[in-house]
Amino acid sequence: MTHPAPAETTTEAPDPLRARVRVLWALVAVVLALTAVLAVTRGRAWLETRQVESAQRDALAAGRQLAVNFATLDYRTVDADTGRVRSGATGEFLASYTKSLSDLRSVVIENKSTSTVERAEAAVVSGDRDSASVIVGVVAPTTNTNAPEGEKKTYRMKLGLREVGGTWKVERLEFVG
Repeated sequence: MTHPAPAETTTEAPDPLRARVRVLWALVAVVLALTAVLAVTRGRAWLETRQVESAQRDALAAGRQLAVNFATLDYRTVDADTGRVRSGATGEFLASYTKSLSDLRSVVIENKSTSTVERAEAAVVSGDRDSASVIVGVVAPTTNTNAPEGEKKTYRMKLGLREVGGTWKVERLEFVG
């Protein structure tokens, strides 16, 4: 009986080209993964920066307008004028303004006061996506029974703003020198 020849075990040397291709693909995968991580990280930082810049522009425009509203009063339209201020207010400023409203209304009507804004300059001091600090200067020609010819008053205000439901509102107002 003849026995079949034992199966030959061959140990082929690994193909050096195949090994290089595998290493190359592994390096490509690592580089792609690192690129993706870097893109996501940088993209997130870029987006955050754009959102903060946009919020600061919106806060600056709102702060300027809210200061104009605050300095604009006419004894004939005092309720509408103060209503604009109240609608742009929140927090401690809203509480303080509302508390002093009846006295303010009486003084404005009794003295036949008018105040309009001739010029308003504003700058952002600091801010993020939902809060900001803005400095606003306004020049407001004012008339009343004591100054019927009028006088120009200058106000410099520091406004603490908060984004509330998609709208920037004043939560703090202080006059600064």
